[in-house]
Amino acid sequence: MIEILNGMHETINYGDSQGFRLYHNVEFEDYGDHWHTGIEIIIPVKNGYTVIVGEQRQELEEGDIALINSGVIHALEAPPTGERVILQFDTALLYGLKGMETLLFMMQPLIYIPNRKDVEIWQVINEKLKKIIWEYDSKSTFREALIYANLIEIFVELGRREVYLIETAEKIPSAKKQVYIEAVMGACSYISSHYLENLTLEEVAEASGFSKYHFTRIFKQYMNMTFYEYLNSKRVKRAEELLYNQEMSVTDVAMNSGFFSLSAFNRTFRAMKNCAPSEFRKKWECLQCKGKEDS
Repeated sequence: MIEILNGMHETINYGDSQGFRLYHNVEFEDYGDHWHTGIEIIIPVKNGYTVIVGEQRQELEEGDIALINSGVIHALEAPPTGERVILQFDTALLYGLKGMETLLFMMQPLIYIPNRKDVEIWQVINEKLKKIIWEYDSKSTFREALIYANLIEIFVELGRREVYLIETAEKIPSAKKQVYIEAVMGACSYISSHYLENLTLEEVAEASGFSKYHFTRIFKQYMNMTFYEYLNSKRVKRAEELLYNQEMSVTDVAMNSGFFSLSAFNRTFRAMKNCAPSEFRKKWECLQCKGKEDS
């Protein structure tokens, strides 16, 4: 199933498809820790399947739906016999749509939707996945457009559910819900465009039309993290990508991912990844060497 693997990083081969890949996997093979930038959806068809993300071990039964978010390290375990449909697609298909990048950041690393016909979200997403599978297998004309459309609808449903759960838990007044979520999505879009700059809370709050204190509270409610935690997570994610380039020094990586001092970069990176940037790079180099030895 995994065709291109450097260390733990899988490069998904989408072939002739426009940024997505679907296959009916019947292999009795486990896949150790790996990650990819694409999102992965798994639906067991015959017998179960196991998805492991960190300390979470999710046993899937027939018809269950598991969604693994972009960049999440995960492992997969297969039963002796069985079949599962695996769909992988490029997040670039969604990033061009307003609010989608924010949604992907809000989503859990692993979303598990059990096969329960009394659960509306399972019914809706299962029906759309059936359409995607049929279109992909039939190789019909304009199948890419229909698959793309159904993927968007799946993430609209997931996004609305996520926002509903947040607003219900936080008891946000109905009259304010649309204003608040629009402000948060706008702020995330602004951060994505300016995170390499010396961005401040005051600047983003003003761009969102709220006072610093009001904005701080709203942002934390919806994103479950502070403005600076979100900003630093964007910068660290960019730094991870740059650290794979062996020709860039750690200082250059820091300066090209939005950090304005090496000490701040090291401190923030260690806090978020539990290792220094140089240690992260060494681990990557070791995994690459191991991958070459095993191949």
